[in-house]
Amino acid sequence: MPALCGTLNSITVVPDSHSGFVMLNSFDAYIMGLMSRYSQTSLTANKFVIQFLDLNSVKLLPFIVGLWLLWFSKTLRFRPAVVEAFLGMFASIGISRLIQNVLPERLRPLHSGNPEFVLPLGGDPQALEHWSSFPSDHAALFFAVSTTIWRVWRPLGAVCYVWSVFVVCIPRIYAGYHYASDILGGAAIGVLVALVVARPMQSSLMPWIMALEKRYTAAFYAAFFILSYEFMTMFIELRRVGQALKHLL
Repeated sequence: MPALCGTLNSITVVPDSHSGFVMLNSFDAYIMGLMSRYSQTSLTANKFVIQFLDLNSVKLLPFIVGLWLLWFSKTLRFRPAVVEAFLGMFASIGISRLIQNVLPERLRPLHSGNPEFVLPLGGDPQALEHWSSFPSDHAALFFAVSTTIWRVWRPLGAVCYVWSVFVVCIPRIYAGYHYASDILGGAAIGVLVALVVARPMQSSLMPWIMALEKRYTAAFYAAFFILSYEFMTMFIELRRVGQALKHLL
């Protein structure tokens, strides 16, 4: 019975009678089983994948530094792309959080009791408890940035996509923070936001942003730094405050 309950908890919140969702759940189970083959192999490897690659200075700082370098490069076409990337990151996180709050909570694999998931050696079974699994806001953010960079500079965009998949997304599936479908959902949000939301917003806001940069240079870059820091931490402190307020109200 516990195994059955765990299996039910792992299923997408929509009815699984639809063949498409049955296939999606089967896909999630297959990926979990594949990851679980290696989860008990090496404590050192697990710490590298789960803990080291999850450090903000490892997964996010290279993206933030890259955006700053593009901003100050001599190629002026990169500045609109940087603005577009920040708008895409903000919108993708906001949309993914909205979906998480609107839909019924989907338990993460390490909390669901799903028999296909084996907690990796050294993994924390309490990590991200009470946070819904679908969609992955990490995937949404990173694919939004990667798509923006891909549009203006294909080689760097390809590197961003590879980094997003292998350094950010796969370790989160391995650790049990997300199902593969959570990652796919977040990635789809990121790509759509970059193409449909961030691009037109950038076109409208760019003249104002450049005017602010020219007139209030010191304040502009102070705000740029603060915004970069918040994105590098994925607004974790603000989100914790919001989560606490949500439970109080």
